[in-house]
Amino acid sequence: MSSISKKIIFVALILSIIMMILLNYVSSEFYSLQYGNPIKRVYLKNAFVKAEAVATAEKIKLGLAGRENIGEGRGMLFLMPQDDFQRFWMKGMQFPIDIIWIENGRVVGCEGRISQDDQRIFTSPEKSSVVLEVNAGFCEQNDVQLNDPVRIE
Repeated sequence: MSSISKKIIFVALILSIIMMILLNYVSSEFYSLQYGNPIKRVYLKNAFVKAEAVATAEKIKLGLAGRENIGEGRGMLFLMPQDDFQRFWMKGMQFPIDIIWIENGRVVGCEGRISQDDQRIFTSPEKSSVVLEVNAGFCEQNDVQLNDPVRIE
């Protein structure tokens, strides 16, 4: 095999690897690759979260249970079937979280630093149709307050 053929094969291999990495990144911008949930961008004040959106009863019930973590700047967005007082628990959770209750594009409540061992049931302070779970400390770090605007794209 000539040196030109070896160089062509080497360049093709490198380009293939780069394309696979790029495709993986682009795919992860729209869907969580491991769980198949669509990704939504959630903007709260100056903060930005890439959140997996779930809307089926099965996926809402499962939530983040069983996962070791969600990564920095990531979360799970629960698109609830009806506007009501929402109830969440920590069953099966392996890491602490903050829960942000959202209604009509504004924060209506935030439960901060909930331990994975907490056995309480957390109820939204008002009716809400959207719930965002993020890493513990997010609300404090980003000064999330009641009535802060929330934009979901």
